[in-house]
Amino acid sequence: MYDPLKQYTKIEETPSFFKRSLAFLLDFAILSVTILAPITTLLEKITPTTDFHTTYALFVENNKMSTIITWTMIFVFTLIMTYFILLEYLIGQTAGKRIMKLEVVNITNQTPTLMQCILRNLVLLPVFPFIIFWVIDPLYLLFTKQALSEQLTKTRTIFKQVKL
Repeated sequence: MYDPLKQYTKIEETPSFFKRSLAFLLDFAILSVTILAPITTLLEKITPTTDFHTTYALFVENNKMSTIITWTMIFVFTLIMTYFILLEYLIGQTAGKRIMKLEVVNITNQTPTLMQCILRNLVLLPVFPFIIFWVIDPLYLLFTKQALSEQLTKTRTIFKQVKL
């Protein structure tokens, strides 16, 4: 029996630092348009547009305003984390990774578990100690072709290509 897909060869290789960075920037652009821009517009309406010191004084004096900003930031980072975690867990790639033909897999080349996806994306949290990974992870990736967060979670990002 003739199988038309047999003529295609799947090639999996380690993606370049540039390709991975571009995928992340594409994801960030998508998140900026869909999440950050609308929320920034909302926050601009409830905060004064004067200098930093005036705005800071308002937050210090107005506990309600500080609470609103804090919960808004928690909500934003929850949405961002959910984007990365769920897409990598459900389909193995975010929109940026899909455009760049990248996929996240575990050590057996399967879609990672939910816990692996959660742990590998903790580096995105803007709190200590995870913020340290903002410097360590890209440097580690640059020199070893695999991010430290990937090594720790036993996952990797691959470039999937189909050739005739």
